Amino acid sequence: MDDPKAPGSRRDPQAGLMASAMFDAAGSSDEVLLSRLAEGKGRETALPELFARHGDRALRLARNILGDWQTSEEAVQDAFLRLAEKAHLWRGDASFNTFFTKLLVNVCRSRRRRGHDAIAKGNLVGSPSQVLGGVAASSRITDLARQMQAEELRRTVRGALDKLPEKFREVLVLRELEGLDYKAIAEIQDATLDEVRIWIYRGRQRLRAILEGREGEFFE
Repeated sequence: MDDPKAPGSRRDPQAGLMASAMFDAAGSSDEVLLSRLAEGKGRETALPELFARHGDRALRLARNILGDWQTSEEAVQDAFLRLAEKAHLWRGDASFNTFFTKLLVNVCRSRRRRGHDAIAKGNLVGSPSQVLGGVAASSRITDLARQMQAEELRRTVRGALDKLPEKFREVLVLRELEGLDYKAIAEIQDATLDEVRIWIYRGRQRLRAILEGREGEFFE
């Protein structure tokens, strides 16, 4: 019987045993792919597949938190590279989306605090082009960023989000733009549901004031 405290207790028991050449990454769930990474396998199959599925959303999230396309591109690459290193910490009690989003938010937070040159620590598993697929990840993400920059309707809101304090900006991005529920946001932020509710409420108030030109009503 699986130890509920063991990393990846929900993992598919066959995921770590199947040879990479025989493994159908495209036909597997996110959690099965994460299981293989947690077993130290599937980096050449599981990680590129997860990047293909979630790279677009990850870039949107990073851009909305960081406010800068180049830094966001680098943060997304860092986050997927770290995913291969940190997968063994997944304990099966959270979805892939929650696990990875928390990791990505932490990468973005670190970059905001330490500057654009912050890099992932530890032993990386390879360059982005080696790890995230045959086409260089930086090229793919850059193309996507250019498409997203054409979304004129979001520019005003993004500019206002950039003016919010970090905790308000993050929870509003996760709630309003990513559509996550309060429980998932609380898990990602290591906060209580009440704290998340308060941050979202206050963040919405401040965002509305900024959009209406009343940002001077609030003080740090």
